[in-house]
Amino acid sequence: MTQRVQRETAEQLATAARPKAGPRAPVRDAAARLVFDRLTRLVSALLDVPIAMINLVDEEQLLFASWVCPTELTLHERGMPLPHSICQHSVLSAMPLVIKDARAHPVVRDLPATRDLSVAGYLGVPLMSASGKARGTLCAIDSKPRTWGKQEIVTLEDLAATVIAYIERAPERAEPGAEGLNIAAVARRTGIGADTLRKWERRYGVLRPNRTTGGQRRYDERDVARVEWLRDRLADGFRISEAAALLADDAATAASSTSDLRDAIIAAVSDPDSRQLTALVEQAFTLHDVETAVEEIVAPALRAVGDRWREGTECIAEEHLLSEAVRSRLRVLLADRRHAVRGTAVLACAPGERHELGLLALAVLLQA
Repeated sequence: MTQRVQRETAEQLATAARPKAGPRAPVRDAAARLVFDRLTRLVSALLDVPIAMINLVDEEQLLFASWVCPTELTLHERGMPLPHSICQHSVLSAMPLVIKDARAHPVVRDLPATRDLSVAGYLGVPLMSASGKARGTLCAIDSKPRTWGKQEIVTLEDLAATVIAYIERAPERAEPGAEGLNIAAVARRTGIGADTLRKWERRYGVLRPNRTTGGQRRYDERDVARVEWLRDRLADGFRISEAAALLADDAATAASSTSDLRDAIIAAVSDPDSRQLTALVEQAFTLHDVETAVEEIVAPALRAVGDRWREGTECIAEEHLLSEAVRSRLRVLLADRRHAVRGTAVLACAPGERHELGLLALAVLLQA
C-alpha cells in the first residue's frame, strides 16, 4: 500500500510523465449525474470533508463532473486549466496524491486551485481506465491541515473504482439532438485541424457541438457551415477574432436575425471596405436556410439599395457591389452538389431581362 501512494515530495510531482489521454468531458446524461452526485456526497460524509469532487480530463482542461462544496464557493463544470490544478499531479503520475497542507507544499502551494478552493488537506486518486490511462480524479479536500489515514485512502480508491466502472460501462450513445459528425470527420470535410476546431470552440464560442454520454463532440450541419464560413473569411484576410465576432450570437457584437442582417447589409454597401459586405452576405446564408436568406434578407436588401439609387441617395456602384456579393454566393451554392437533386430543370430569363440574380436564386432554391 505504501508503494502505491504518491509521496509528498517535489521530485516525484515534478518528474511525472504526461499521459496521452484522449479528450473527455463531463458525462451529461441525468442517470450518470445522479450517480456521481451521490458518490461525491458519500465521499464528503465518509471522510468528513467540506469539498469532494469528481474531475475529468479534457486535454489541457480539468472539468468538474460533480462536486460537494460550501455555499460560498462557486464552481462550474468548465473547471479550470489542468496546469492550474492540484489534481494534475495525480493524473500525471497515475497514483494517489496525499498532501497534509497544500499551503506549505513546495509544488502545489502557488497553484490557483490551492488559493481558489482554500485547500489545505488534499487527497486525490486517479480514475484509471482499463487501458491504463488516467481519465480524471476523485478527490477530497479539507480547509484545515490533515493527516490522511490508510483506510481513508483505501475508501477513496474504492469509490474511484466505482466512478470509472460506471463511466466505462456507459455506452457511447448520443443524447437526444447529439447526433452528427465527430471532430475527425469535420476536420476532414473542412480542412481545419481538430486542435484548431477545439480552440475556436473554447476561445470564441462560435461552435457549440453536442456531446455523447461519454463527452465526445458531435457537430451538426450548422456547425460545419460555420467552420467553412470561418475558413473562407480567413482566406479573405480576416483575423479569426474578427470573423468570430461576426458569428457571435450576442446581438451587440454581430447581426444574426433576418432583420438585423438585412439592415447591416444595406448599411455596409457604403463602407469602403467591401470585405464587411461580403462577410455579411456569407453570414446570412450561413445562419439561415437558403429560402430565408434569399426571401427575407438578400432580396429586400437589393430592393432597398436599388430604391435608394433611383432616389439619388446611393450611386450605381454600390448597387453593383451588393449584386456581385450576392451573385458570388449564389454561384457557390449552385456549384455545391452534396445534396441529391432529382431531374433536370432549364431556367432562362425573359426576353430583354439583363439581371440574372433572380434566376440564380431560383436555381439555388430548386436545388436546396
